[in-house]
Amino acid sequence: MTNFEWASKMNALPYGMLLCLSALFLGTAVIYQPGLAIVAVSLIILLAVSISRPELISYFVLVTTAISINFLYNGSLFGMEILSLYKMAILALLVPCILVNGLRFKLSHPLWVMVALVFITFGFSIWLPQMTSSIAVKAFIGLSLPFVFLLINWKKEVAERHIKIICLLPGISIVAGILLQAAHLHNFLDVEFTGAVRIQGANIPAHLAMLAFMGIAIPFIEIKRNPQSARFFYSMLALNFFILVGTGTRGPILALVLMLLYYFFDILRQYLKGRTYFLIPLLCSFLLIFAAVFMQLDNIKKRSFERTTDTGIDLSGRAEAWEYFLNKAADSPWTGRGLGAVTVANDGTLYKGFVVPHNEYIRFYFDGGYIGSILLLLSLLTVFLLIYRALAPPAKPYYLLFIAAFLIYSFSDNTLSTVQFIIPFCWYLNCLYRSSQ
Repeated sequence: MTNFEWASKMNALPYGMLLCLSALFLGTAVIYQPGLAIVAVSLIILLAVSISRPELISYFVLVTTAISINFLYNGSLFGMEILSLYKMAILALLVPCILVNGLRFKLSHPLWVMVALVFITFGFSIWLPQMTSSIAVKAFIGLSLPFVFLLINWKKEVAERHIKIICLLPGISIVAGILLQAAHLHNFLDVEFTGAVRIQGANIPAHLAMLAFMGIAIPFIEIKRNPQSARFFYSMLALNFFILVGTGTRGPILALVLMLLYYFFDILRQYLKGRTYFLIPLLCSFLLIFAAVFMQLDNIKKRSFERTTDTGIDLSGRAEAWEYFLNKAADSPWTGRGLGAVTVANDGTLYKGFVVPHNEYIRFYFDGGYIGSILLLLSLLTVFLLIYRALAPPAKPYYLLFIAAFLIYSFSDNTLSTVQFIIPFCWYLNCLYRSSQ
């Protein structure tokens, strides 16, 4: 045997031992811990695919946001709550994508502000009694992770596929919800105490509404950017509009009103210029809205029954929650109560669903005070401006209205801290920027 052959066998020995030990571990786990064995094998397969075809794993990761995993499984795994573990897992799976595509820090401003918020938390914030260092670190990781998706330098063709997948997410949630209903794991419909019936798919109605919001707003922009794919985006627009109305969630519908009005104005303007074929989408849009309102009229009445405030506006308890959190933050208005403090501020006075105030401006004012919340808002506006400059003129009005809708929506829901909104939102902004350059 030559020295070369002997060296080759010696080099291969550690890999062979590793395979034998892995097989022994999995064989033992199958007998004593079958659940652990299934998880281990799944992770190995995902790791292998992520290394060999990183773009495929990016599609898989994006599709997982169509399912609210924390509402399907309330427990913990490996000592971590399921949502935190999910966020860590998707970051780990995307590491090969980052290594292959690289990172561009042009849109990194919100990430640096999150670092500044940690500094403010440990240096200047006045903590609540129940606030701890682990809560601050956990909040930093959870809130910062979606902003990493602004940095990945996707290839243009991959970015275009990501945009189409984001539009498909509400439909994927619907299909997954039907399968979960058939398996008796999760209810496809949510029936409220008022008798209102709301579609929730593989989520809760509010999270499905967030996916549908993205699935409606994005096609408006993409129809102008990619006229050759107009048929696909018009289909997604119609489907996601019905899904959004079916969730019975009013916040995103109200947020999209300006975009819808501009769309009708734009279509009518094109028709009056002699482009008669624009009459078809105009009529179809009116029929779509009429059908949706007719189908949901009864639910709208039920959800508003005996819940309207003295001002005539139904806020579903948000007014009380906003007042509660603002009063709690009053002792530290400039530097807040610390990153993540808002999640432990509800002492039981409010309905347990208000873990955070359903208003992102109040949420980050509570955590970071005037300084932290203003810095975060400025960083987001900087990102929005950079993307606006990269867009072609026809898409710019719709993009501005999309951002306006996001800012309006943030007054009534947790847009920056809910996986089903912030991950697709950041992912789309990045893809829009990369594919427009």
